[in-house]
Amino acid sequence: MSKWIVFIFFTTSLLQAQIDSTLQAGPFPKKISAIRTITFSSVFLASVGGLYAFADDAYYQDEQVPFHWARHTDGSLDWFDNYYRGIDKFGHVFSTSLFSDNFYFLARWSGYSKTSSSWMAFGSSVSVLTAMEIWDAHFEDWGFSPGDFTANVLGATFSAIRPHSTLLQAFNYKLSYNFFASKSPDHSVHDYEHMTFWLSMNPLKLFSLANISLPKGFSFLNLALGFGINRARPRQQEIYIGLDFNLETIPIKNIYLRHILKEMNRFHLPAPAIRIAPGYIGYGLFF
Repeated sequence: MSKWIVFIFFTTSLLQAQIDSTLQAGPFPKKISAIRTITFSSVFLASVGGLYAFADDAYYQDEQVPFHWARHTDGSLDWFDNYYRGIDKFGHVFSTSLFSDNFYFLARWSGYSKTSSSWMAFGSSVSVLTAMEIWDAHFEDWGFSPGDFTANVLGATFSAIRPHSTLLQAFNYKLSYNFFASKSPDHSVHDYEHMTFWLSMNPLKLFSLANISLPKGFSFLNLALGFGINRARPRQQEIYIGLDFNLETIPIKNIYLRHILKEMNRFHLPAPAIRIAPGYIGYGLFF
């Protein structure tokens, strides 16, 4: 499900670039614009509606039941290590953080302050995703997952704090997806074995916080730690170390194009990587 949230909000960020016909965008406005707020609210509601329409068709086809918790076969609550070995929780962090990123941009574009925009982005993303968890709780195959809820809060918190934290700005949370691998019959809903989630770190920015100078020519190169699962039964968790590209180092002043580039930078492009568990495998290009 996470990849569909990605596509919905990535698409809205692309459409956002068409709102201002001049595209000569400098700094964000210092005063709240009623017209922009209405536009921003309409884009947000349309995106949520599209997300609900997809989820309703893909997930909620069984009969409704009273509210219940998502549990494992042994009766324990679904916190992290489930059938998908926890990678779905990484997906929730990514989806919610991407949701929050776009909401933050739209709020800033409408004239709200950085602090107000962060609170609005956090509150809206947690509210929407919590509403979906509550809806899950009324269908027998799903249930309210405390692990999903916690992951949603973590994703929203990361995006809300990052604009205010120089330390967090040295890190990014990314997704890579192997479009070329063979897909399972239910890949439109459960396709986690082709996803890898990355915590990407920019050495130049991180070391600069400790007053250690590195060659600026390498500012576009990041180091990344990846997490995924394989297709074996039972599934195994996979850990990777690899290179990553920091697209935000491309000098763009236009706020719309810069935001699009920032959202593109949430996706890990094919790059050399090493799988360190289970077992060692080197990749010239890892998708």
